[in-house]
Amino acid sequence: MSVVRRALPLCILFLGLAACDEPASTKGASSAAPTAEPAPSAAPPPTTTTPPPPAKAKIEMPPRPVPLGSAGPIQPSAPPDQQMMAIQYTIAMVTPRGTDPIVDKDYVGRIVKKLEIAARSADKGKTPPNPVKPTKGNRKIEVDMGKGCNERVPENLLHQRAGSSLKEAYEAGVLVISCHDDKWECHQSTRIPEDVLCHAAPRR
Repeated sequence: MSVVRRALPLCILFLGLAACDEPASTKGASSAAPTAEPAPSAAPPPTTTTPPPPAKAKIEMPPRPVPLGSAGPIQPSAPPDQQMMAIQYTIAMVTPRGTDPIVDKDYVGRIVKKLEIAARSADKGKTPPNPVKPTKGNRKIEVDMGKGCNERVPENLLHQRAGSSLKEAYEAGVLVISCHDDKWECHQSTRIPEDVLCHAAPRR
């Protein structure tokens, strides 16, 4: 009986120690667990920007005998180098580039007929027979007149009297509209509306 009385306090002591140890181990385990990091926020969608329109390609031309915006005219008494520059420049005006539209033959046929009527009504002299003809592979339309050709005539004939425009002519592949009388020839570019050049060209 005395043995039982001695053993009873020891059992109570062991149970108490076990009860104290269990929360400590649990607490340690929970503190050792890694802390969950917050979920990364969704990345904002990429912003789309509209690219700027491509720059218009510059048209390379040979030296001009007079500044752009001046039509001349290049006189018969002009220095030979200036006259040569005029010839080379007017050839370049009618030379097609890879970016130029192809020729619309239907437009050329229609506008030639309209320009024939326009030339006769605007001429200040005797209009030659068959005054309008497409040349240079339909890239140039020449209007022959008796008198009155100047730097304003080609566009006026096309716009005011034939009901077309430089823009429409260019889109149809026509690069130059020219007038030619007994003294002068004036070349009007359709690619560059302000590009008009006149030079002496007496009709033979």
